[in-house]
Formats: sequence, C-alpha cells, structure tokens
Amino acid sequence: MKTDKQGRLHYTQEQKKTMVEAYQASGLSVPRFATLHGVNDQTLLSWIKKGKESATAKHSPSPNPAFFSLVPAEVDEASTTGTGRAMEVLLSSGTKIMITSPDQLDLAATLISKLEKSRPC
Repeated sequence: MKTDKQGRLHYTQEQKKTMVEAYQASGLSVPRFATLHGVNDQTLLSWIKKGKESATAKHSPSPNPAFFSLVPAEVDEASTTGTGRAMEVLLSSGTKIMITSPDQLDLAATLISKLEKSRPC
C-alpha cells in the first residue's frame, strides 16, 4: 500500500470498493468498522457516499459484497493435533500470517496485536 510524505495511506479504487462492500455486509457502525480496519471513519463515509453516487449514475446492481474482518477465534488443540491443517490470517493492511501449529497461536496473537497498534492513523 502506498503512503504519502505525511505517512497517510493511499488506497486503490478496488480497495476502496472492497472496503465499502465489506462494511455494508458487516452490520457494524461506520466508526466501529473503521476502527477495526484502520481507516478514518470520515474517509470511509466519503467512500460510501461516492459509491452511492457512482451506483446511481450507472444504474447497475452491485456485486455480492466481499466480507473480511478479524474475529476472535479459539482452536481446540485436541482436534488439530496431527491433522496437518494451517490457518491463514489476512490483516486489513494486506499482511498474511500463516499459523501451522497450535503452539504458534499465542505468538500470532501477540504479533497481530502489535501490528494493529502500530498502524498509522
């Protein structure tokens, strides 16, 4: 993701569209959704408004919304031992974290927490 000299993030039109569709599918308030995804709530509101204006101009139905969000999860170690399964966590910044063992869950949670806190506003 690109940033300007002040460290502000710049999103592509596709990223903005995906974020608006995810918000609309989430059922969350704009401030709560924006906080969870590291976007200024006024910025998200402007994307929503521009999206509505664009949809009105085109008179075309929007595609199914893409939903993404971080959600709390618990893994039952007994059910995962020896299964060879992995879990991929995709952060709103685009960072991917692959968890291949229950032993990595605490480390992954700490890493995700630190990455989310270090995100510029």
